[in-house]
Amino acid sequence: MDPEQPSLIRIIEEEIIDYLIRSHFFHPKYVSTLGLKGNERILEFGCGGGAMSIAIAHSIQLGGHLTCIDISEFWIKKAQQRLKNYGMIEFRTGDITKMDIPENYYDAVIIHFVLHDVDPSMRIDIMNALAKSLRPEGTLYIREPSKPSHGIPLLEIQNLMRDVGLREHQVDCARSILWKSICDGVFLKSW
Repeated sequence: MDPEQPSLIRIIEEEIIDYLIRSHFFHPKYVSTLGLKGNERILEFGCGGGAMSIAIAHSIQLGGHLTCIDISEFWIKKAQQRLKNYGMIEFRTGDITKMDIPENYYDAVIIHFVLHDVDPSMRIDIMNALAKSLRPEGTLYIREPSKPSHGIPLLEIQNLMRDVGLREHQVDCARSILWKSICDGVFLKSW
């Protein structure tokens, strides 16, 4: 799977499953559990076509801001199209480890079903960039599948977060109809 150039099957899957179903029924429920106040500066890593971004944008109020980052120009253009009516969103394309991302700036970073698709050798550098972008006591929310054939083990997530200076606040793994297990984690930036 090429994250920069999606296949036709992935585009169709994203349009039907992610955008038409998940963005309207599942993502809003998940975002409502995050306890966002609406005035946060949020970075969404791996926003894809913006299916999760829509739910995040709905939670943002006056003073809030969302930065959507994806490595794929195709997906960023799709997200921009879908979120064109929201003025508090910035879109950035490229490798986050090479971007000029402000340090100690974001109140929250959201990673939703992305990290498991990142090459394992790149994960620590990406997590370092994301951890540095968080303000002191900022929160990183991560939700990943954890089945062996397509996922990332919870222990690896916990080790990655610890290795970049984040401390575990809450972790929960639950069984799902679509996935054998989904792990939700909340990690805080320690100072």
